[in-house]
Amino acid sequence: MKQSINLGIFHVFFSIGIFVLGNSALAQDSGYPSRAIRIIIPTAPGGAMDGTARLIAEKLTDAWKQPVIVDNRAGGNGAIAYGAVAKSQPDGYTIGMTLSSLVQTILLSKSPPYNLSELAPVALVAMLPNGFAVGANVPATNMQQYIEWARKQPAGVDYGTAGAGSSGNIMGGTLAKAAGIGMVHIPFKGEAPAIQAMLGGDLKAMFGATGSLAAQAQSGKMRLIAVALPNRLRDFPDVPTFAEVGYPAVNLPGWSMTITPSATPRTIQAKLSAEISRIVRLPDVSARILGYGFQPEGGTPEAAKKFLDDELLRWGTAIKASGVVIE
Repeated sequence: MKQSINLGIFHVFFSIGIFVLGNSALAQDSGYPSRAIRIIIPTAPGGAMDGTARLIAEKLTDAWKQPVIVDNRAGGNGAIAYGAVAKSQPDGYTIGMTLSSLVQTILLSKSPPYNLSELAPVALVAMLPNGFAVGANVPATNMQQYIEWARKQPAGVDYGTAGAGSSGNIMGGTLAKAAGIGMVHIPFKGEAPAIQAMLGGDLKAMFGATGSLAAQAQSGKMRLIAVALPNRLRDFPDVPTFAEVGYPAVNLPGWSMTITPSATPRTIQAKLSAEISRIVRLPDVSARILGYGFQPEGGTPEAAKKFLDDELLRWGTAIKASGVVIE
């Protein structure tokens, strides 16, 4: 299926230059936190992203003796959630946990509800390996068999993702062009409903975080046939990377990062960063995150900003190759 794109390139790279860490002249973090904190995430309840956010919220509550609430704002390829964070009070009581859709939406949308200059990176939470799975009704156990089967389908083959412009959508567009097959994108509001459609036989294949796909793949209800990582997954050593099966341009892992409004005092950003990084590196939390199929990270706001700048360039290149567009 042929697609096109308008990257709004001038807007994007202007945003890179002005993505800031916050206003150090604002009030200090004395007494922070003294009330409930809200973590806005861009996915529906259920699934690995939601589970990771709730795990971090639980540990923050234990450490700071204040309620930490997860607020699910699915839709718009993350734009609804990120816009809500950008427009919130810059006091440290509303933070966001993103997917890589944070940059994809900026790259793809003509009028996103937020600018990167309105948001400050706090800490990288985890790398999220993306995977490609096929349903039990698809006669393929590996990528080569899938491509051969797809080429025989005159109307093309459908694939589901967490939404239009998501990592999966970009990877699907890139795979379709590289393999010369017709792939029809079916966007969902998050990975959980896409998985349910797969299990119900209404969807032939899907791209998603391997953490979300792992349980169903391990149970045999769907088949994971390729992953996006430099190396194979620990829990799926027999599943090759996209690079290994001849599609290196599709080898695009996702990630999750915590953010605040950019005007949030730097002392609060630093306190959040240090605590979230400590939490994701705790042995029990790290084990749970690895169990979701993610790779725990952590780090400083400065490291998160450098990572984000690099990801804008990487996903910009990938989007051009995929031909994906959001109208």
